[in-house]
Amino acid sequence: MIRGHDESMLELAALRAIGALEHDEAELIDRHLADCDECQAEYARSRAAGAALAFSTTTPPPPELRDRVLSRAVRITRVRPWYQQTAWRFAAAAAVVVVAVGSWFATHEQQPEQRWAAHCTAPVAADCGDLVASGGVLRLDARGLETPPAGKVYQAWVIHPKQEPIPEPTFSVDSSGAGSVEIAAAPTKGDIVAVTIEPTGGSKQPTSKPLLVATIE
Repeated sequence: MIRGHDESMLELAALRAIGALEHDEAELIDRHLADCDECQAEYARSRAAGAALAFSTTTPPPPELRDRVLSRAVRITRVRPWYQQTAWRFAAAAAVVVVAVGSWFATHEQQPEQRWAAHCTAPVAADCGDLVASGGVLRLDARGLETPPAGKVYQAWVIHPKQEPIPEPTFSVDSSGAGSVEIAAAPTKGDIVAVTIEPTGGSKQPTSKPLLVATIE
């Protein structure tokens, strides 16, 4: 018989999503999930939160991940009496999830910011900004650039050794020639971040020579 919906079924749906149920328990909640939209939504949320733990530490987590998983762990410890015979597994699953998330955030927060100089290719200005790696994102802070001609923008490129340039976002500069662009990439030794002038909207391949380059060492 399929048990009616209550808070315990929500908890079972969450545990099913992280693989913390035995076969007979999994069968019970699977039958219930087939007809319960609320538990299906809970299963999907827990599945997404668990999948986020497998991301590389160079990938920024969703902002709500920590609160969501911690709240899930607290709820798991409050199982209804009819299911207390497996309470130790709930506590173990909660501990694993919380420790994993805590380790993720500790590793992420302890990563030091890295910085490399960005150089103009023109001989009149050797230093044109900085390339900064922080939180799994590269940020190019350019300075001293001229306002591009009408219909043109600056575009960033990531160039892996012996490979074609990868198009990245476009950006503009203010009246002082300063501008920034973020690139969703981890710093890799030997990679080059370059800037060219491209048509508005950007290009798939560079149409001009780089006017600014930064090498990750």
